[in-house]
Amino acid sequence: MKTINTKLEEIDALINGVIEEQGVGISVSIVKNGKLIFAKGYGYAQLEPTPKLIDENTYMSIQSVTKNFVSVCMMKLVEEDLIHLDKPIVHYLPYFRTKEKGSSDHITVRQVLSHTSGFPADLGIANLVAPNVREIYSDTPTEWSEALAHYRLKEEEVTSIHSREDITRWFRKVELDYPPGHTWNYCTDAYVILGDLIEKVTGESWESFLQNRFITPLQMKRTTADVRIIMDDDNYAKYYMGPDKIETPYPTNSLAAPIGFLYSTATDLAAYMLFHLNKEFNQLLDVSSKKEMQSRESRVSQDWDNETNTCFYGLGWFIEDYKGHTIVEHGGGQMAVRALISLVPEESIGIAILLNFDSSVHRDISSKIMDIMLDL
Repeated sequence: MKTINTKLEEIDALINGVIEEQGVGISVSIVKNGKLIFAKGYGYAQLEPTPKLIDENTYMSIQSVTKNFVSVCMMKLVEEDLIHLDKPIVHYLPYFRTKEKGSSDHITVRQVLSHTSGFPADLGIANLVAPNVREIYSDTPTEWSEALAHYRLKEEEVTSIHSREDITRWFRKVELDYPPGHTWNYCTDAYVILGDLIEKVTGESWESFLQNRFITPLQMKRTTADVRIIMDDDNYAKYYMGPDKIETPYPTNSLAAPIGFLYSTATDLAAYMLFHLNKEFNQLLDVSSKKEMQSRESRVSQDWDNETNTCFYGLGWFIEDYKGHTIVEHGGGQMAVRALISLVPEESIGIAILLNFDSSVHRDISSKIMDIMLDL
């Protein structure tokens, strides 16, 4: 059996090799048995105008890992008896409906959390309300109009959205692909509805609720949904695509923040993973709630499986069996953002990997770290 120091040296060499081959930046943290045992950055946070090294405290977009933070907020509301997972969304948001009101009246909180509500997979509305969306779709003169056509949206539809409630109300034009509770279908836009629900139930924004109940108690001092904080900081990552490492528009979308617009660091995500793994944090969220989040609500569609592993979705977690171990994880990605947190609950291991370039190498790194840590 290798010592922990030997394992960490192997991991360090592994990531050094990857960054030398790939270029740009990787930030990683590992927790084990209630402690942060590894946190380090490799490569660069920014290439222009002056190269800046990345480290474990570099602000980075975590994209859809954000959805797990939404889920813990929902579970906290359950504990406070403010919501019930199996009650319909319309019980809390009476204006919510889809094209077929008779069906959407039965869509529950649990179904939206677990992507089993029957919504189509890619509606587009939440991402297209980003303030820099025209910059994102500017590679060709027609790219913006092509994006609208792809999502069957009109420009006035997009520009009329000014709040999360507006997005919830927009769902009245949506036709369900499946009956509620019937099939898993990953609908990123639907998590805006949950952000709206949190605001209506608590009287405060999702960001404020998250900050007060989890971020501040966990001392995650470099985790925020406020992009202005990022831009005022000296240590944040820019994002690069393709072999020529072309800088992309910065990922920002405060209106649709619950779908994937939190920013964090490898060090802060270590604290977040320890919260999920350790009983000492049960005053923030009970162990029963954490277990329910990790329950297998639905088999995911086969195109979401990781290689040969059958994958399930819980409440803000993907769950799979990996070489005899249960892994719970959530990833995120958009353009050149890549993020992944992975837990092995029975071994009290957590791994966070953040990239600022377009690649699937974060999953390879996570698997290899897992193998090293589990002596596989």
